[in-house]
Amino acid sequence: MLSPMLLFLLAFSASLTILQGAPVATCRSVGIAPERTWRFERVDERWQVVHWMGDLERNAVPLRLPPTASVRLSETEVTVKGRTSNGGIDVSLTGQPARATLDIYVSYELEVNVDTSLTPAIDDLNTDGPIGVRCEIVQR
Repeated sequence: MLSPMLLFLLAFSASLTILQGAPVATCRSVGIAPERTWRFERVDERWQVVHWMGDLERNAVPLRLPPTASVRLSETEVTVKGRTSNGGIDVSLTGQPARATLDIYVSYELEVNVDTSLTPAIDDLNTDGPIGVRCEIVQR
């Protein structure tokens, strides 16, 4: 049987983890004008990527990643891998935050059959092949 103090410490530790939340990666294109931004964040139980061009975050386009997406964000490594079984979403972010490679392919025609809330604007997330990005990782 666990002591009351140990139970308290376990509960306190769990509450700190919940309060801290998942990390968020904001990745900006390198050498592309206007600058493009992709933010990888956890929303409820799923990861999503949000994209905008220039300084107009109000025009951002969100896309939920597949539930099977693998995400690792730290000060030394960024890795996001996600692919839908129908081929409508394929996301790959790899490298170190200061120097990473991002490759996103999204097909509205394929994905709207799965998620009817999507708009054709999700095609704007596409990188048209791998591109260089710089990422900032913050804890929420």
